[in-house]
Formats: sequence, structure tokens, C-alpha cells
Amino acid sequence: MARKLNKSATKRPLPGKAARFTVKIEYINEKGFGVAFYQGHQLNIPKTLPGEQVLVEYDPRRHRKDRIHLLKIVEPSPDRRTPPCKYFDECGGCHLQHVEYPRQRQLKRAIVERQRAAYPVLKSFNVAEVVGMPEPLHYRNKCQMPFQNQGGAVVYGLYRSGTHQLIAVDECLVESRDANAALKIVKQWAERYHIPPYDEVTREGILRHLVVRKGMFTNQVMVILVVQSREIDTLPRLLQELKFGLPALHSVYLNIQDKPVNTILGEESILIWGEPYIEEQIGRLKFRIYPKTFFQVNSVQTVKLLEHLVQEVQFQPEDVVLDLYSGVGTIALYVAPRVRKVVGLEADLLAVKAANENAANNQIQNAEFISGSAEDQLPALLAELQPSVVIVDPPRKGLKPEVVEALLQYRPQ
Repeated sequence: MARKLNKSATKRPLPGKAARFTVKIEYINEKGFGVAFYQGHQLNIPKTLPGEQVLVEYDPRRHRKDRIHLLKIVEPSPDRRTPPCKYFDECGGCHLQHVEYPRQRQLKRAIVERQRAAYPVLKSFNVAEVVGMPEPLHYRNKCQMPFQNQGGAVVYGLYRSGTHQLIAVDECLVESRDANAALKIVKQWAERYHIPPYDEVTREGILRHLVVRKGMFTNQVMVILVVQSREIDTLPRLLQELKFGLPALHSVYLNIQDKPVNTILGEESILIWGEPYIEEQIGRLKFRIYPKTFFQVNSVQTVKLLEHLVQEVQFQPEDVVLDLYSGVGTIALYVAPRVRKVVGLEADLLAVKAANENAANNQIQNAEFISGSAEDQLPALLAELQPSVVIVDPPRKGLKPEVVEALLQYRPQ
């Protein structure tokens, strides 16, 4: 079982009013926060590292998620470094930039190891070393940033951790350089032609978000301008500036989000220049990406993940493979040339359409994709296909109990 540090101590009430105290960081949790214990209570403290002694302030009058504030690193870890991003202390986008990349990978492995150790049934499983990438900056192939009016200035940025307070930035080190360039172009255009950012309180304004997608291996860029209203006379000027400032520009959309919701993209996407999609290349395969297409956000690591899958499973030519939550077919189509047949099951109709399109474009004839939920259709599919391999890559919430039960009863090879 996982060691429960200091949790066995009898809990005593936390202070009833604002108080300061020093605690020791024991480990990093799955959100990247340092975990400490005080009077039997677990405290999650961002931007800290294991072994550090830190001075914090506890204030019960604040919101539950905002009651602990880091005041000072009393005894820093020897692993601590100056973060490469100047916004790291305020921004909630990244959590481990204050430690070198090799040590980041060790900390992430430790997170998985703690989870594994909590379940005796997983005792025999080993947690492998984390496989890194050559360049851990500017790797994201999808950028989504909101715009806002701050003191009369048009700004864009990311939210402070645990809040809806926007931290204005002029560069994000994990987004692609093309995305950073596009953000600056749109900001300058909005300032020059007085395009007001959307205000969530008054529900007035036009400019809401900018979404930038990039094929990291094809060098194709898609820009999606998310607005409250399509009545923008100066769009041709913006298009001219985007084409001049982004040599890799391949596609430009106007997306209309006129509802007072937190969902970034609205229902209507209007192609105003270029191709309706960009392509990304994974191994020998090319995948079409539209404005709403789900695709793994790190193309470089996606290739490594798929190579690892093929190496570990050792697919055979007679295998029949069932790929659950198949999305646009990234995994299924990568596996298809090595097996007899692959069937992908996906609930999103648009993703199913894109997956079948990707299969046709890559001239793969032994893969098909069908629409449906895993919990409803899995038992029938298992009985019909008799797959020798089942691949699952579920959304963040994981597998539903019905799916787990069906897989356990089937016991694939």
C-alpha cells in the first residue's frame, strides 16, 4: 500500500482565522502541486518541490480552493531552478517549470507509482521510466487563448490557477511559435481597428478567443478567430496581416460563439481563406484536422506512444483489433498495416466521419469506424468480432464500469 504520510496523526482543527506556518513538502500530486500535512490535514501547495520547507498562509475566509497561499520557500530543493517562463509564478498553465526536465520526468513517474502502489492488485506491475522529448518547449499543436480588455488595453493570456482571472502574456513557451505570432497579429489588429474584446459580465464586445492549430510535422497552420458577431468590416485587413506574418498559414476560419457559455467554439465555423483542413503526419500516415477535430496535443510524443504500443503488443498478421474511443483513427490506422482487421468505436459522429476519411486518404482498407458508446455497444461487438486485441484510450474520466465488466468477462488475449 502507498505510504500515508502524516495522515495517521489525529486531525486537529485548522486555525479559525488567518495564520502562517511552515510545512514540509512530501511529494507531488497528480495536478503538479506539492503535498504537505498540517495537524493531520493535507495541503496542496502549487510551485513547490519534494523536501522543501515552505512558509504558507492559511485563510479560512477565502474560497476552499484558495485558502492556502505560498509566501516563501524557506529551504529550497537542490532541484529548483529559475523557470524559463516569466509568467510561471502567476499563470496556471504550467506546474513544473521550476525544475529541470529530466527531474520533471522523474516526478511524473513517481505520481504514477504512488497511484499504482495504492492498489494491491497492481503490485506486480512496474512503472516504466518516462520517455521525454528532445525539446520540451513550443511543442503544443493546439493553442486556445481568450482575449480581454484590461485597463483599456487588448490583452490575451491564461488564467491564474484555480481562478477565472486572466494573466496577460506576450508569449507562451509551450505553444508553437506560429501560435505566438498569430496571437500578436490579432492583438495588434484589434487595437488598430478598435475591435472590442468580449466581456463575460456585460456580454458585450466581439473578440472572444483565438485558436491556432498546427501540423508539427507538415508545417501547416490553421487560425480560428472566435467572435461574438460576424459583422467585422476589417476582416480582410486581418487576413492580409496573417498571410504576411505566417508563411505556414494554410487555413483561416471565423467561428461564431454568440452564447454566454464557457465553451470556446460555437456551432458555426466559416472558412474565409485556404483549405478546410490542415494535415498532420504521424509516421507514414497523414491525418486531416478540422476546427473541432480532436487530436493529441503533442505530435512528437504521439509518435513515441504509438511506437511503444506496437513494440509491446507485438501484433500478428491474423489479429483482429478493436479500438475503443477511437477518435479520428490515430491509433487504429497506425496499427492497421500490421493486422488483419481493425474496428474503431467512437461516440462522436464527426470524429467517425474524419476517421473513415483518414483511412481512405491513407489507402487503408482493413479499418472501419462506427459510431456508438462503448458501454452500449461493446458486448455485442466483442461477440461479433471476437477480437484478439482490445485497445482503450478513454477520455479523462476513464472507463465506465459497464466497459470494465464487459472486458473482464471477455478476457482478450
